[in-house]
Amino acid sequence: MPCVWCDGKWIDDGVLSIAADDRGLLHGLGAFETMLAVDGEIRHAGKHLSRLRKSVDLLGLPSLENINLGNVVAELCAKNHCDTGRARIRLTLTAGEGTLRSLQPGATARIIISALPCAPQIDSLRAITLPWLRNDRSPLAGLKTTSYAENLVALDWARQRGAAEGVFFNTSGHLCEGTTSNVFLVIAGSLFTPPLSSGCLPGVMREVLIEAAPKHGIPLREQDISREFFAQAEAMLFTSATRGVVSASACDGKNFTMPDWLRPLMQACF
Repeated sequence: MPCVWCDGKWIDDGVLSIAADDRGLLHGLGAFETMLAVDGEIRHAGKHLSRLRKSVDLLGLPSLENINLGNVVAELCAKNHCDTGRARIRLTLTAGEGTLRSLQPGATARIIISALPCAPQIDSLRAITLPWLRNDRSPLAGLKTTSYAENLVALDWARQRGAAEGVFFNTSGHLCEGTTSNVFLVIAGSLFTPPLSSGCLPGVMREVLIEAAPKHGIPLREQDISREFFAQAEAMLFTSATRGVVSASACDGKNFTMPDWLRPLMQACF
């Protein structure tokens, strides 16, 4: 098994122990980041850590302040022979022991980092809208927590129907996000994406694309997107840290062709 890093120790066989009363295990009281490393260096590390700190503060998770993430990841990639090319980095925090009345990191809290070769990049994917709604009023809205079963069930439902990604709308009837990605629509030469108030995750690649679009002269608006407006999409993009920006070849049986003017923007976001 590949080596993992846990609380300052290298676990060469990848097997580590988690306390039986760890609230991350029992109650999903944990958070994680999935990051892309290229040649052993994390892409957009500052944005990932900034997002993760919000989960740390709200959920009472162990602090990351004393960890040199760049050095750990570089050495971990070397140990796992993925220091050349693309690697998938997973940083997981668990709350450890404690009562249900306290959101404080326990003595058995864990910080775990793993590194594996990243799956090959894809040019496009098929999507489908999901029959479930994302709760935009949840106290966990916008956080990437280890309470991830909802996403996995939805993604499995989509895959059983021949799609690689599922699209959530929220309880207000507006577009929210994909199961593992953020969503952008192309309508009349502009890009549209749901605002963070929709309950979507503040994706790192979402932020990168929003920052890059004006530099390429592409209008981009964050706004509530109804099902009627969603149906007007002429093309669709999905963004995530490891996949980058991927176009949709189809959604709900409607075929798309990606405009050529989007290609420079997509390449700039790599």
